[in-house]
Amino acid sequence: MNLLSLIPRFLAVLVCLPALLVAQSTDRLGKDFPHLAKSLNEGNPAAIKTAFEQLSPQDRQRVLTVFHAQRISPVGVSSGSYAQPANPSGIFSGPAGEGGAAGGGAAGGGAIANFSELMNLIETTISPDGWQSAGGTATMSPFRQGVRITTDGLIERISNAKQNGAPKLKVIPEEIAKGGPIAVSLDDLGQWQQPTDLRWISLGALDEQLHMQVQQGTRGSIASELLGGLCRIDYLAWDANKNDWLIGGPAGNLAATKQGDLLHRELKLPPVLLEDLLTVAHHVLHGLGEFGCSIDPVPERLVAAYQLANEKSSIRLLARDPETWIAQWKQKLGFQKANVVGIAQDSPTGYALLIADAHMKRLAFGLEPSVSGLANYWLESERLGYAKEQSMVRWWFAMSDSPIAFDPQEHIYHFQGSNVAVLSETQMMGADGTRFAAQLPDRAADAFAKNFTAKFQALQQAYPIYGRLRHVFDLAVVMEIIRARHASEENSQSVHKQFKVLGQAAYIPHLEVAPTQIDSIVATRKRSDGTISAIVSGGVSVEPKVVRNKLKVSPEIKNRVSLEISPGDIQDPESDLALEDRFWK
Repeated sequence: MNLLSLIPRFLAVLVCLPALLVAQSTDRLGKDFPHLAKSLNEGNPAAIKTAFEQLSPQDRQRVLTVFHAQRISPVGVSSGSYAQPANPSGIFSGPAGEGGAAGGGAAGGGAIANFSELMNLIETTISPDGWQSAGGTATMSPFRQGVRITTDGLIERISNAKQNGAPKLKVIPEEIAKGGPIAVSLDDLGQWQQPTDLRWISLGALDEQLHMQVQQGTRGSIASELLGGLCRIDYLAWDANKNDWLIGGPAGNLAATKQGDLLHRELKLPPVLLEDLLTVAHHVLHGLGEFGCSIDPVPERLVAAYQLANEKSSIRLLARDPETWIAQWKQKLGFQKANVVGIAQDSPTGYALLIADAHMKRLAFGLEPSVSGLANYWLESERLGYAKEQSMVRWWFAMSDSPIAFDPQEHIYHFQGSNVAVLSETQMMGADGTRFAAQLPDRAADAFAKNFTAKFQALQQAYPIYGRLRHVFDLAVVMEIIRARHASEENSQSVHKQFKVLGQAAYIPHLEVAPTQIDSIVATRKRSDGTISAIVSGGVSVEPKVVRNKLKVSPEIKNRVSLEISPGDIQDPESDLALEDRFWK
């Protein structure tokens, strides 16, 4: 480990800590690391450096994890693509009106859920020489799939891969589903990294911990940013004895790939993010209805593009040189609108939905590698011996009809499959560029949508953005069940008022730049009987009200799981790993 790159950051953390927080930290660390605790109390930088150098690499990681949870939020410090709290005192200390911010722009959520802090910590504490920032080859980003937002709001691809010729029809098989190789181990970042098939996350305890951190003006911990390492939501449970809701599923065992994605080593799924929970909880608990995104062409430009496509010279060019034709057609079509619906346009959750939606469209037209068993649109049209000239297709993500089982007492809810499905619609265009559903379906488009839904598990393992998409849908289901359950209770208090942070607008995260447009997704395919072209639009529609139709009573479900401590978790409170505030078990 390169201490020259590690120690300065560690000392910078200490500079930001007020005396009260240092005292709290040394109380927690004093038993296991007395020399470090003593030097912290004395405030002697040289002694701190010496004591820290004497720790094992694993202990350094745990110590830095504790201090990460107590970072002060200084004004004017950039944090990746996330806004910092607009607080003149330099400390975010509460909701709007108490030092925080609500609504658009920089908001309090950035102080609670700030994924870039985790990236900084990982880059400087674990194999620091391997990261690109230190001259290595590994990179890290909260949003992968080769995209970024430019300063004018354009979602831009940054992949170095060159697209040559028409989309290839060959499906890349199992290699893509294996996921990226593990580059950086995170085993010692905290007790929450202990692998388990079922970990329970207490929403009440998490909310209380976040509120305490808000009051103290500190960052959310790594464990809270990643919801205790939870990688899939399998269960929602109501603990009547503690008046608490819990979500449960496999957790821990996270590592970073060379592409910079945080993934469960075996499941190849990303962790559930606090920033998505904060966004979804506010929207759903307040009963604000559908949310999601859409990618749509500008009507006037769409008319101009199709007028070009029908010119004889353009048709000849398409047959002779598809790549040049695509360039001309895309120039006419211009960028498409990237609309976030229901939640804020600058929401990181909305941005993630846009990325997933655009990636699905590119995969459909063979512009991205597929997984075994999922043929792209062109392959499906050839298999069916069917093609629609100048077809306009709409694919979008929506809530699946996969059942959610629950016991008669409504204490345990089991998610029995993915809550995500892809739907399709063939569209026609009016003279003014408005689009409407065609009378006849596009069978190839329908087949792709059906098979995408069936292969969604493999796609999640190949592309982490689909794992995050699943988490957003699952969180919406969780919050809708909680909202509906409390709404049905006589004289019950609104559920969002029962939480101090979850469901509160002041803590919704926001991006520094809102995504507003994206490159048009256009592809051609030369067939034996002619040439066809297609343009695609669609989006993501998360409709909480349909959750009630998915609920099915299952009396035996309460015998399948227990709300006791998770298997494999360390139970000894005196353990040297017990350095974290616990909101999970």
